[in-house]
Order: sequence, then structure tokens, then C-alpha cells
Amino acid sequence: MTMFKRIQAPLCLLLALGLAACSFAPTYQRPEQELPAQWKQVKMYTPPLESRWWERFNDPILTSLVDEALKNNQELAQALSNVDIAAANMGIANAALLPMLNASASTGQSGASEKIAGAKATGQDPYDRAVFTNQGLLTASWELDLWGKYRNARTMLSDILINSAIGYQSSRLAVAAQTAQSYFSLRALDMQLDTAKRTLQSREHGLKIYKSRYDAGEMTELDFMRVRAEVETARQQVHSSLVAVEQAEASLAVLLGRSPRQIMEGTQQRGAAIASLPVPPVLPEGLPSQLLERRPDVQAAEYLIMAYNANIGVARASFFPSISLTSTLGTASAALASLFTGPAAIWSTGAAATLPIFDGGVNWNNLKTAEAQKRAAEAAYKLTVQKAFSDVRSSLAAQREADAIVASNQLQVASLRRAAEVAQLQYTNGYTDYLTVLDTERQLFAAELSLATALADRLNATIAVCKALGGGWEAKDFSAGFPFVNQEKLVDDVAKASTAKAAQTK
Repeated sequence: MTMFKRIQAPLCLLLALGLAACSFAPTYQRPEQELPAQWKQVKMYTPPLESRWWERFNDPILTSLVDEALKNNQELAQALSNVDIAAANMGIANAALLPMLNASASTGQSGASEKIAGAKATGQDPYDRAVFTNQGLLTASWELDLWGKYRNARTMLSDILINSAIGYQSSRLAVAAQTAQSYFSLRALDMQLDTAKRTLQSREHGLKIYKSRYDAGEMTELDFMRVRAEVETARQQVHSSLVAVEQAEASLAVLLGRSPRQIMEGTQQRGAAIASLPVPPVLPEGLPSQLLERRPDVQAAEYLIMAYNANIGVARASFFPSISLTSTLGTASAALASLFTGPAAIWSTGAAATLPIFDGGVNWNNLKTAEAQKRAAEAAYKLTVQKAFSDVRSSLAAQREADAIVASNQLQVASLRRAAEVAQLQYTNGYTDYLTVLDTERQLFAAELSLATALADRLNATIAVCKALGGGWEAKDFSAGFPFVNQEKLVDDVAKASTAKAAQTK
């Protein structure tokens, strides 16, 4: 015990230094950007965005599809696995801050040579000169984190964990938006297919009438060939629309995470017609700066800057000495029977310091890499913020004008239908040629197809606004059970935050 008392004071001093260790990580500051003072050409809207914003379209089929995608989408499964990986890495970083304790046991025998320098001749047989050793040890080691190397590594991996978890929420928002947009695009293609089939049926019926008139010599061959060509134009549109519907169903099935068999053989159930779906108003709430807290991709990008900021501290600490404490306690004996007796006890304790002298520039280049990674993360964050405000401006403009575009398209269709009726009547009574009838019918067909696209664009503009504003995401209510990821909590976090916010507004 005398030796232990001699080293007790230095050990206590080293322990105190470890507890009072410093950090070389720079002080984190959010990158500054010039933000707009207020929303441009937009009125404030008080209620918050719901996390389940897709339910506002009042289509049970759409709601079931989004729920299916959020449950089975494979990109979300990958994102959730990345969260688990980040959580495990953080667990490793936590372990690096604690002492390591190992147990070992060994048994063996050896025989010394009598022909080496300094050896004494005994005349014994080699087997009689054998030495038996049985040993059991507990070894503890701890590297003091004097310069914050391991604490900054833990901070870095903690920030990466939060980045991954919030990134998972961003992926959920994207998958929900893609599913809704794919569904609306499918319904628009259904409308175009119905329009093409109806037009084809009408033109085939007209072809029979005009064939009779042509055979009777009441119609020129030129006009009859034009009639037949327009029938084939409608037929081509039917086939093109069938291909587009199949492609849209297949893409939607992948988003929903369905099996290859379901993708090949399954059919997609439809809900309300696209023309009857409501378009709920979605306007932003609060100040522009709140967009930085509402959108998960912006939050995730900022946590990545924090992670690389801490990593600079890790790189800087590598230039300084590393000090490790070791201690061993155990027993050693030639005979197993006496292995656990008092005289068989052995112990040791000590400290070691390592200072890098020459490493060929490894530590210097690691620091330069860490600093460059932070600059890249800052640029990525600024770009994410820029895209966020660009998304908001673009989506709000599209939503603001979508009703006018649809109304104009509907009026165009109504006008062309009447024009087609008048042109047909005038042609029948000999007041105009058939080319006028064909031109009017072509314009009507194109306008009807365009109307389906405009209806989908109006709905997709609402989805784009919800996505641009973060879709009900509330970062301040997000925890995800760090450092241990609770998958169920991670999935339900946004819904709980939205429910709590809605209760506060009542």
C-alpha cells in the first residue's frame, strides 16, 4: 500500500484536470442572412398548419394512401435506419468518455533454455524445468479528456443524430407530398383518359354519318379524310393516356412501398373526381424568420454545421498530449489451488502521456478538413434557407393564381363547346366549310385536356405550400428520445405536436 499512497496524489491531480478539461471547439453562431421583413403579397393566417394536412382534401382514399406510404415507403425505412446508425455511433462516443474495464484469464507453461547468456545449468530434463503460470486480471484504463477531444466527438455525433432524426421527418414530409401529388396527377390522367374516350366515341359516331354523306356525294374526299384523321388523333390520345395512367399507378405503388407482385398485378382504388376535390386555403403564419424553425430540412442543415463545428475541436485537440491512466488488479500462481489466496494477489497502476512530434502533417490536414467541412455545411445551410424562401414564394404565387387559371380554362372549355356546336350547325346549313368545324373541335379537345392538368396543378400548388412551410412540423416539440431512438415516438412526434398546438388555439 505504500506504493499506492505515493502515486495517490498525482492520480488525484490528473483526475481533477480531467474533470476541469477545456474545449477547443469554436463558439457556434448561426450563419447570418438577410431575411425579408414581411411576407410579400400575403395575408397572415392564424391557425397553424396541421401535421396531417392531406386530410384537408376530404378524400378518404388519399388519406389511406399517404398513411400507407408513411408506413411502408422504403426511402423512409432507409432514413430511419440512418437514425439508428447515428444513435449507435453516439453510444460509442459516450463510451469513449468512460473508463474501460476488461477481464482476462490465462494459463500456460514454459521452459527456459540453459544455453542463453546468463543461464545457470541445472542438469534437469527440459520438461522438469517447466514453469506453470495461472493468472486472472481486471484491467481498467481511462484516457483523460483534457482538451475536449472526446466530449467534442460526442457533441458532433449528437448533432449528427439530431440531424438524421429531423432529416427523417423531412423525408416523411416529402413522401407525403409526393404521394398526394402522384395521386392528383393520376386523377388528372384519369380525367384526360375519359375525355379522350368520350371524344373518340363521338368522332367515331360522326365518322359513320360523314361516311354516308361522302358515299352519297354530299361531302368532299378532302373533308372526309380530315374527319377520319381526327378520329385517329383521338385514338392516339386514348392510347397515350392509357400508358400515362399505367406509369402513374406504377410510380405510386413504389411510393406506397408495395411488393413487386402488387406493382405488376395490383390496381389503384380511386376516390373523388379531381374536379370535385376541395382546395383548402393555406397561408403562412408569423414572421419570415419562423420559417427557419418550421422547415425540418433547414433545422437539419443547421445541426450539421453544429456537428462540424464540434469536429474542429476534435481536430485541434489532436495537437496536444493525450494522458491515460491504467490500473490492474488480479492474481497469479503456478498452482490453481493457490490462485485465489492472499499472497497470489498482484496489482499495478500508472499513467502515460503521448505527445505527437512528427506525423507527416496528418493532424494539420485533419484540422483543415474539419474547417472546410464546416464551411461547406454553412454554404449548404444558406442554400437550404434560400431554397426554402424560394419554395415559399413560388408555391404561394402558384396557389394565388391557380384558381384564376382553372376558372379561365373552364370558361375556355365552355366557350369552345358552344363554338363547336355553332360551327357544326353552320356547316350543316352550308354557311361555313368543314375546316372551321375541325379547328374548333381540335381547340375544344386540347382545352379539355388542359383543364384536367390545371385542376391537378391547383391541388399540387396547395401541397407545395404545405411542404414549403414545413407541413406542420414543430421543431421545439421534437426530441425523438435521444440518445436512445424510440421509433414509435419518432414517427408520432409531429402528430403529437400538432394536437397540442391545436388544443392551445381553441
